[in-house]
Amino acid sequence: MLTQAGRDESGMDADRVAQFRDVALLELKRAERYRNFLSLLVLNLSEFLSTAGRRKINSQQDTEQFIESAITRIRGVARETDMISGANNQHLVMLLPETDRSGALAAGERFQKLLAEFLSDFLESDYSFNIPVEITSFPDQSSRRIFKSRLKHLFEVM
Repeated sequence: MLTQAGRDESGMDADRVAQFRDVALLELKRAERYRNFLSLLVLNLSEFLSTAGRRKINSQQDTEQFIESAITRIRGVARETDMISGANNQHLVMLLPETDRSGALAAGERFQKLLAEFLSDFLESDYSFNIPVEITSFPDQSSRRIFKSRLKHLFEVM
């Protein structure tokens, strides 16, 4: 359900969420047609946001600004063709075109480390945070149906 401000119930900009989903589905069709690899990374920030992050994040607006800052930090090191978005204000999702599972694993490790540093900087702490990452790759272990199902679960629309 959308609010008057064009946001979904989680507070995310509904147009941006829909755009990411639509591009992901288009890239999936392209990967299937041209037999390219495609990977989806989901970086889970929910534990951080519900525990340590609560020290500095006190509102929906704070959460949105935090997510945007994390996205900006990742964009600084991601490939130009990679796409990143927030999902439900607790996850960062990345679409990695022409990336197989092993490439996605390497990228996932880089982004986990980068986010752990970002979280430490954010809290002005030297604690090393563990950011869970889930990887779905096409065509490795997943069929088109599994990839689409993962997108649907993340955005709860389709």
